Amino acid sequence: MLRKFSRAMKGLAVFTAMLMAFSTAQARTLDEIISDGTVRIGVHPNIPPLSFRDQDGNWQGWDIEMGKLLADKIGAEVEFVPVEWKARIPSLISDQIDFSMAALTRNSSRAKVIDFTVPIHTENLAVLTTDKAGKISSWKDLDKKGLTMVGCRGCFPVNWMKTNMPNVEVLIVDSGSDMVRTIAQGRADGMVANLEWHKRFTENFKDVNWVIIDDVIRTSYCAIGVAKGNSSLRDFLNIALYEIQIAGKHNEIWESFWGMPPLVKIEADPYF
Repeated sequence: MLRKFSRAMKGLAVFTAMLMAFSTAQARTLDEIISDGTVRIGVHPNIPPLSFRDQDGNWQGWDIEMGKLLADKIGAEVEFVPVEWKARIPSLISDQIDFSMAALTRNSSRAKVIDFTVPIHTENLAVLTTDKAGKISSWKDLDKKGLTMVGCRGCFPVNWMKTNMPNVEVLIVDSGSDMVRTIAQGRADGMVANLEWHKRFTENFKDVNWVIIDDVIRTSYCAIGVAKGNSSLRDFLNIALYEIQIAGKHNEIWESFWGMPPLVKIEADPYF
């Protein structure tokens, strides 16, 4: 999986470099956005509770509310532009959007072709289980013969569990909702995943006492992506984010959509 990820990142770098070479589009500066009166924000079209459309077609979600706050600080109207995962960076380079949200994880490969703001939220690899597992303080406590962990076919945590939890049986299913259902039905004792995206599935099983183990395995930091070299917009967003984060507004909005605090909170940092 790590090799596939590395190849994917190399492919992304080549693809985006080609876009940069052949595209004449220039990213709009902060002044140009203010002058135009509209800021274009890239968001995923359907990944609740991050960003999605309600029954009336209106945008909802954490990215949406944060985007509105940032647009208000810019002094511009906001246009949310739907971008799938693979389109986030190409959309920046081709000037289809001014900045991208959509759970854009920072890494060195991406930083070669776009710029990042300070982090806006985290994604956390952790264990979801139930109270039937007993007193558990670490994921290591679940590495026992006779226990079953469930994983998603083709997903990174499956290989991670096979390497780091060699004593458990790993049951493979097709999706995140299947993973949660398998635990609720008693066919597995727990799962390892980026748990921020699975709470909506647990809500379908209100009779189950779900437990998230505090011992987070890995934390990734998501930030706002801007076009390479667009320092006027990036620097402004960093200051605007500090104002939002020092007031705790980002965590307040997070809890309103996820129904729980972030597993690892982003703290406001005046230095960037």
